[in-house]
Amino acid sequence: MKNKIGKVLRTARDLILTPHLAICFFIAWIITNGWAYVALGVGTYYEYKWLVAIAATYLAILWSPLCAEGILTFLIAIFLMQKLFPNDERTLKFIKVYYRRYKSKLKKQIHKKKPKKFVISRKAVSAQESTEIRN
Repeated sequence: MKNKIGKVLRTARDLILTPHLAICFFIAWIITNGWAYVALGVGTYYEYKWLVAIAATYLAILWSPLCAEGILTFLIAIFLMQKLFPNDERTLKFIKVYYRRYKSKLKKQIHKKKPKKFVISRKAVSAQESTEIRN
């Protein structure tokens, strides 16, 4: 178990510390979150109540537990990585390999959890019919 966690942490470190992906992640973070922090600061400094209200509302939504903003930020970062640095084959290959791995794991889990069908056995039905006929 300890070895597995170490391996996951090493692969995450190798992925996150690539300079191209870090640049793309920063740009994606500015697109999804950064504008709200800047707007909150500018609105507070210049006393624009409407700007503070918009930024504070968006930030409140971001900090809610059900917000999937992190996933969206990472997807935008991967998209930017493919567009801005198409020659960085090592990182793009790494992303594709892990995407395929997790996609196949998800498919396996979905196929394992097929909903059980409610089936009435014919023996039980015929037994009920015979008792109804007798009465």
